[in-house]
Amino acid sequence: MRTRTRTRTSITALIAAATLALAGCGSDEAPSGTPAPGTAGASSIPAAAPPPVALLDAQAVLDKLTAADIGITKGAVQDEDSDPNNLLGRPNGYTSRASSDLPGGVKDGDKHGIDRGLVIEVFPTKADADRRSTFIQDSLKSMPILGTEYHYRAGGGAVLVRVTGKVKPSAAKKIEQAVADL
Repeated sequence: MRTRTRTRTSITALIAAATLALAGCGSDEAPSGTPAPGTAGASSIPAAAPPPVALLDAQAVLDKLTAADIGITKGAVQDEDSDPNNLLGRPNGYTSRASSDLPGGVKDGDKHGIDRGLVIEVFPTKADADRRSTFIQDSLKSMPILGTEYHYRAGGGAVLVRVTGKVKPSAAKKIEQAVADL
């Protein structure tokens, strides 16, 4: 009889401990950080969503920069077969890419490479574009023989416009202004 009583007492204690532990995990707030229904401050009106960010793709940016008359020629949008970096559509890569020639660029450089003038890379987020820009600039600083680049941002920071350092600074300033006007 004692064994049965101890077993019941042990089971009852375990159930009570589990109940208390689970109750301690609860919260009066909904997962979004807004008060749960029925608590003080609850509202039936949902919070306003932030305004949508105008999404740009590489073709749209290329079109706008071409219209800005900054010297772009031979603009082309890359696909997964013509992307020289093999980053298009891949994890941690860009969602679209375009390239063009610019005065000052190397005319016989890689067909879609930065040496010819300008490259547009569009990422899912600003953080992704930041990572790419930092990687490129750090690589160029550690290996100066690779050259230099100007980097400009558009589309809330998710668009990285890369310009070869071979372009004259006065032309780079015009490109910077055109990107700022996107």
